Amino acid sequence: MQTKLPKSSAETIELLKEYGAVEEGHFLLASGNHSNYYVKKGRLVQHPWEQQQMIEQRVEAMRELGQIDVVLSPAMGGVPVGQQVGLALHARTIYSERNVETNEMELKRGFEIAKGERVLMVEDVITTGGTLLELTDFITDRGGEVAGIFVMVNRSGKKEVAGIPVVSCMEVEFPIYAPDEVPEWLAEIPVVRPGTKRVE
Repeated sequence: MQTKLPKSSAETIELLKEYGAVEEGHFLLASGNHSNYYVKKGRLVQHPWEQQQMIEQRVEAMRELGQIDVVLSPAMGGVPVGQQVGLALHARTIYSERNVETNEMELKRGFEIAKGERVLMVEDVITTGGTLLELTDFITDRGGEVAGIFVMVNRSGKKEVAGIPVVSCMEVEFPIYAPDEVPEWLAEIPVVRPGTKRVE
């Protein structure tokens, strides 16, 4: 399986296809937007050796974010990536979980962020970065500092999310549509809601 990082959106799509990690259809994303493409994150993270080779190629870029004391990921998809990033950076690694009743992310299992610690937020795939932005409260409320974001696949088309720098292994731009802007050809395809985050 390919582990050399792609240099363009087209190369990223080819790599994702090689891993069986991109699907076409009509998808309702966690952001509430619609897309005709969905990145099947599990198809990537089930190959930890290959994924580690990709992450290692981005360690220098992560180091440029400054000191990283803690790696924080949202469960579940971000956890395998977070563990591997923590391994690559020799950093303490924790994760948050979504409360099924409140639909909010929480720190459990004795995980803590100490005052002054710099935290790298890690996810498998981001489009708007909404889930990661939920985690910023965990960090700042405890006196920590957000060092940046690391993601395997950045489909946001941006180098920053809410002013937070993003380091990624690959970037791809798939079209997304607001609920009231879904084209007719896409609306004719039955919509599927992948993932576990509840769409409000």
